Amino acid sequence: MKTLFYSLLPHFFLAICFSSTGEAQDAEWIKVYFNMPADTTLAFPGNVANHNTDLIGTLEALIDSATTSIDLSIYDLEHPRIVHALVRAKQRGVRVRLVTDNYNRTDGGEIDKEVWARLREGEIISIDDDGDIYHTNGTIEDNSLINAGADMHHKFAVIDYKSESTEDDFVWTGSTNLTYTGAFNTNNVIVIKDTDVARVYTAEFEQMWGSQGPFPDPANSRFHKDKLKIEDQLFDVGGTKVEIHFAPIDREKKKRLVGDRIAELIRTEVQKDVRFQAFSITPGIAISEAIWDVTENENIVLEGVIDRSFYYRYKGANQIWGSNKAQTGNRLVLPANEMRKLHHKILLLDAGNEDEGDEGIVIAGSYNFSNNADRNNDENLLIIYSDSIANQFLQDFSGTLKRAKRESDPPYPVVDPNIWYNVYSVSDGSRFEIEVAPGFGFPVGLLGVNVPRIFAGPDSSEYFSVPSARYLRNLIEGTQVRVYDFDGGKPYGNRGRLTGYVEFRTDDGIWPLNKILLQKGYGVYSSALIQNEDSVIAFKKYQSEAKENRLGLWKQPERIGTKVLRAKEIDRNDGLDLVYPINVNTADLATLQLLPGIGATYANRIIEYREEHGGFNSSEELLNIKGIGEKRLEKIRPLITF
Repeated sequence: MKTLFYSLLPHFFLAICFSSTGEAQDAEWIKVYFNMPADTTLAFPGNVANHNTDLIGTLEALIDSATTSIDLSIYDLEHPRIVHALVRAKQRGVRVRLVTDNYNRTDGGEIDKEVWARLREGEIISIDDDGDIYHTNGTIEDNSLINAGADMHHKFAVIDYKSESTEDDFVWTGSTNLTYTGAFNTNNVIVIKDTDVARVYTAEFEQMWGSQGPFPDPANSRFHKDKLKIEDQLFDVGGTKVEIHFAPIDREKKKRLVGDRIAELIRTEVQKDVRFQAFSITPGIAISEAIWDVTENENIVLEGVIDRSFYYRYKGANQIWGSNKAQTGNRLVLPANEMRKLHHKILLLDAGNEDEGDEGIVIAGSYNFSNNADRNNDENLLIIYSDSIANQFLQDFSGTLKRAKRESDPPYPVVDPNIWYNVYSVSDGSRFEIEVAPGFGFPVGLLGVNVPRIFAGPDSSEYFSVPSARYLRNLIEGTQVRVYDFDGGKPYGNRGRLTGYVEFRTDDGIWPLNKILLQKGYGVYSSALIQNEDSVIAFKKYQSEAKENRLGLWKQPERIGTKVLRAKEIDRNDGLDLVYPINVNTADLATLQLLPGIGATYANRIIEYREEHGGFNSSEELLNIKGIGEKRLEKIRPLITF
C-alpha cells in the first residue's frame, strides 16, 4: 500500500467559507471538517463531508480574516502557523486575547520556548489556568489559582465578536489541539457563524480572562469549578437546533453534569443506532451505562471505535468496552487503527436512521467521555440536531470503522527520501521510529530484512530478538536516517509502518542499515514486498556470508524463527552470549556497546586506541583506556577476544 498523507496546505474551501460574499455568507451556518479519509458512499446527495482537510488551516484562515477581535482558548499551542497568524492579526490592530493550560506552557521544551518568544515579540499577552500572566516585556506574573491541577482543555476561538456587525461572528471549536501532532491525530473541527453562539463562547472566555477588556485580571479569573453557569444553552443556527454546554460542574452544583445530559439524550432519543469515536470513554460513567443499557435492545445497533491506548486499558481490566460482549450481536466496539491517535470525542445518535421523523444528533467538542471532563476540566460541548450534519459525521465514522476492521489502511505521513530524519526511538530490532514532525515518531521497517521481534506474542519473543534490538539501538540512536526504495523513492506502507531501504549517517559517513544487519547476522533475508533486483542478489550474498561465518543468530541456525519466553530472552545472559566473544580489534561501535558497562564513549575510546596502536594484544591493554578500571575489565574479560 502506497497511500501517502495529504499535504498540509490550506484548501480552497477556506476561501469559500470565510471570504465569499452574498446571502450564503451572511446566513447563519455550521460547517464541519475532518482530516482523515471518510466513507463518502454514505453521503446524502450534495452532502459529502469535508475530509482530508488541513484542520490547522481552518483556524489560520479565520484569524487572517479577523478585523477587530480574536479570543483563543486552547489546551496546547505549539503550531507556528497559528502563532504567526495571531501576530499578523495583532499587527493589523486586531485585539488578541489568549488563554492556555498551565502545564502545556512548557511541556514542549524548545518548541514552547519559541512559541512564547514569538508571541512576546508580537506583543500578545496571555493567561493560563494557574493565573500566570505572560507579559509582553518578557516577565511572567506568577499566581496560584485554586484547582489549577485540572486541565484547561478547551479548544475554541471566537472571531470578531467585538465588531459592531453581527454578520462576521465566528466560533471555531472541535477536538483539534494546535500542535504539530494535532494535524496527524484523527480530529475534527466545527465552525459556526452565529452571533449568539459567539456571545456565549465569549462569556465563557471572559470568565477565564477575568475581564471584558484587553488585559487579563487574575483576581477575577475563574477556571474549572469556580466558573459560573452560563444560562443560555439552546440556539437556532440557521434553522438548526444546537445545545451548548460548558464543563465542569461548579462548586455550588448549579450546573448540571454534562454527562448526565448526554446520558438522558441517549436514553430518550435513540431509536435505531448509537455510534461513537472516542479517545477515551470511561466504563461506569453515566454515558457508558446509558449506551450499554439502550443497546441491550438487539434492534439498536452499537458501533464504537476507541483509541488503542484506552481500548487495551479497558480490555486488560475486562471492562465493558474491552469485553467480548462489546463485539457480540448488535454491538461492535473496536480499537482504532489510525495513523496516530484517534482524538475524536464524538457520539452519534440515530445518524443512520432514515426515518424522517427521527432527527440525527451529533455530540462533539473538546469533552472527553470521562469523570474528569465532568467534574474538573474546562470543556465545551455541542449537541447538534441535524440529519445533514449527522450524515457528514457518519461518513467520517464509517471511514474510521473500516480502518479499525482492517478493511482499509490509514494514511501515511509523507516521507521525503532526500530528507534526513532524526531517529525518534528504537523499540525493537525489527522497527524504530523517525521524527516526521516535532513530537511525532512514525515506525519504520527494513525492506528485505526480517529482524527478530521482542514482542512476538502475549509473553513470547523471537529467538535472538534482544541482541538484535540492542545492536540496532547502539547503531542508530542519536543519528539521522533517510528511508527510500527503488519505486520513485516512496517507502511502502506495511503493517502500520513505512518499509524501505534505510541509510543512517554519523560523523564518520553514511551507512546502509539493511546491509549491516544482514552482514552481522542480526537479521535474515526477507522476500516480502517488491524489491530492487540488485538488492535481492546482494542481500542473499550478505546472508550467506554471515551464515558461513556463524555470525549472530547463525551460531544456532536451527533456532531462527522460534519463540522463547520474553522474560528469558530479556535476561542479559540469554541470547547475548551468542554474540560473545566480541573481537575488540574488529568490532564496530555498536557491537562494542553490547559489552557490559561499555557505552558509546568507551566504545569510541577503544576504537581510537586500536587505530593509534595497531590493535590490542591482551585484555590488560584495555586498562590504558580512560575510565576502564579493574572492575570494569573483570566484567568484560570473559566476553572478548583479540
